[in-house]
Amino acid sequence: MCGIFAMLNPPDRKVDIFACRQATAMLGHRGPDASGEWLSNSSDVYLGHRRLSIIDLSDRSGQPMVGESGAVLVYNGEVYNFSALRRELEALGCTFRSSGDTEVLLKALEVWGIQCLARFEGMFAFVLWDPRNDQVIAARDFFGIKPLYFTQTRDNALILASEIKSFYAVPEFSPQINEAALPEFLRFRSLCGGQSLLRGVHHLPPGHILRFHRRSGTLSQESFWNPAKAISRGRAPSASPFESVFRDTIERHLLADVPVGMQFSGGVDSTLISAVAARELGACLSGFHCRVEDKDLDELPYASQLAQVLGMDLHVATLNEYTFFSDLLERLTWHHDEPLTHPNSVGIYLVSRLARGNVTVLLSGEAADEFFAGYGRYPLLLVHDLFHRPLSVAAGRTWTVPPFMQGYSRAGRLLQYVQRNGARTAEEQIVTGPDYMQSTHLVELLGDDRALDKSVESRWQLLGPRDGMGVITRAQLFDIQAYLPPLLIRQDKMSMAASVENRVPFVTPSIFSAAMNLPWRNRTGLTSRKPYLKSLLSRYVPPRMVHRRKQGFGIPLAVWLRRGRGLERVKDLSAANSPLRHVLDWKKVSTLVEDFQGNPRHADMLWTLLSLRVWMDLFCSNGKVRAFAAATEQGRLDAAE
Repeated sequence: MCGIFAMLNPPDRKVDIFACRQATAMLGHRGPDASGEWLSNSSDVYLGHRRLSIIDLSDRSGQPMVGESGAVLVYNGEVYNFSALRRELEALGCTFRSSGDTEVLLKALEVWGIQCLARFEGMFAFVLWDPRNDQVIAARDFFGIKPLYFTQTRDNALILASEIKSFYAVPEFSPQINEAALPEFLRFRSLCGGQSLLRGVHHLPPGHILRFHRRSGTLSQESFWNPAKAISRGRAPSASPFESVFRDTIERHLLADVPVGMQFSGGVDSTLISAVAARELGACLSGFHCRVEDKDLDELPYASQLAQVLGMDLHVATLNEYTFFSDLLERLTWHHDEPLTHPNSVGIYLVSRLARGNVTVLLSGEAADEFFAGYGRYPLLLVHDLFHRPLSVAAGRTWTVPPFMQGYSRAGRLLQYVQRNGARTAEEQIVTGPDYMQSTHLVELLGDDRALDKSVESRWQLLGPRDGMGVITRAQLFDIQAYLPPLLIRQDKMSMAASVENRVPFVTPSIFSAAMNLPWRNRTGLTSRKPYLKSLLSRYVPPRMVHRRKQGFGIPLAVWLRRGRGLERVKDLSAANSPLRHVLDWKKVSTLVEDFQGNPRHADMLWTLLSLRVWMDLFCSNGKVRAFAAATEQGRLDAAE
C-alpha cells in the first residue's frame, strides 16, 4: 500500500521539481516507511513514491523501480498471486533481485505487455513510464479498490496521483467546483463516469487503462476487464467450487511480512473471513471493532460473542456524537479528497487508528453485500419484478395491501413498496436507488427543472442490456459499477489516513465470478439475504448467531443532528459565510435547516449538504489544502518521535 505521483511535461519542458516533491510529500500518510523519486535526464518526467512496507521490507523493493527495458514504475497495491506469476517469468529466463510483488508486476508488463493485467489477482493502481515510446500507461484494478486520479494542464502536461490533494502542490492547478456534477452528487452522494466534483479532475474508472502519448498530448482510455463478461450464460456451477476459491483467496490475502488483523463488525461477512482464517488456515486474527454509542445500533455484544467463539482478541474503538462532530470531519474530508458522503467513514478511521498500534494490515468484508445481494433493496426489486405486470398502473389495474399484511411485517413492507412503485420499471428503480435527496428538494436547491434528468445521465450508461439476466443480477452489476467503487475508496482513504493497508478478500475476479454464477436464490430471497454465505458460516459458529437481523454499520444521524454539536453544524449551513451560497438556492437551504425536526430522510439531505460544505471550505482553496498537509505531516512526525 503506497502513494504515487507522476508529472509528465511536454518534451524538454522541465518539471517544477520542488512542486513535485511537495505533491509526493502530501501522500506521506500513505507511505510513512520510505520515499523515492525518479527524474528523466531532460527533467521533463517525474515519478514520486511513498511506501508502506508490507511484502519484502528491504530496499530492494523500493520505488520508483526501473526495468531492464528502461521503463519506470510507481505502483500502489498488492498482487496476491505474484508468486505464481514469478515462477512463470523465471521459466522464461527472468531473474529477480527482490522477493516482493513490485518487481513481478514490472517484469510482467515488460515481458507480456499490458494484456497481462487480466491475469492478476489483487488490487493495484500504477503508472508506467515507457521512454522508448515516449508514453505513459496507467491502470486501475478490476473493481476500483485503489484510487487513481488524473488531470491535464492547459499546456498538455499530465499529472496523476493516488489522491487529489497532491494536485494542489502544482502551481498550474486551479481548483474550480464542477457544478455540472452537483445534481448527481446531491442525489446519490457519489459520481459515475470518471468525473469528480473538481472541474478537469478525473478518476480512472475501475478495470481501465489510460494511455498518454506525450508528444501529441493525447489521452485515451480502454477497458481490460468487464464484470458482465465474467457471468456464465450457461448452466450454473455447483456451490462447492466457491468454497475452495474463497479459502485460497483468504490465504493469499493473509500473505504479509507485517502483522495482519481483521476489521471485525460481528456481521456475516467479517465473521466468515475470520472463521475461515482461524479454522481452515490456522490464522487467528486480532479483531478491531467500532462500537457506536447508541443502544439500538451498538453491535459490540454480538461482536464480543462471536470473537469469543472464534478465539479472537477483540479491540474496541468508540464512536459517539462528540467524536463525530469534532475536527475529525475536516481532517477526514481532507484525507478523503471528496465529501465524506458516508457518515460511518469516521468509524472506519477510528478502527484503523486503533489497529495501527498492533497491525499494519486489516482485512474487511466489503463487497459481500454487492456480490451476494445483501441489501434490502434487492428483495424489493424481486417482488416488483414478480408483481409488476399484473399490478402495473399502465395495465389499468389498481390494488391495495391486504389488511392482514399491513403494518410492520416484512411482507407488508414489500407489498407497500410495490404499491408505491408499480408504475416504474425495474430499470428505473435500479438506476435511481439508493438516493438521498428527494426530487422536489433537488430541483429547488439547484433551481434547475432538468436536475433529475441530469442526475442520472452517467448512471444509465452503466446499466447494460438485459441479455438474459434476471433483475437481481442486473441490479448487482449496476451496483458493482456505480455504488461499490465509492465504498472501496472510503475504505482505502480512511485506513490510509492511519497508515494501515485495508484488504478486501471478497473483491477479486475469482470470488466475483464464483458468487455471481451461483443460482440467484443462493444470493438472496424474499425472506433471507445472503443465504449461501450464512450456510457456510453456520459450520463455524452457532446458527442462532448467524441468522440474526442484519443491522449494518449505522449511526443515529437524525438524533445527533438535532442536538449539541450536530445542531450547531446544521445551523451553520445557513450562515452568511457558507460556500453553499455560491452553488445552491439559499432560501431553500435555509428552509431545510429551519424545518428540520429529526426525520431520518431529512437528516440524510442535511448530511449531504454538510459534507459538501466542509469539502468546499477545504478544497476550493489551495491554501487550506496545503495548510492541512503541513499540519498532518507535523503530526505524523510528532507521533514518530
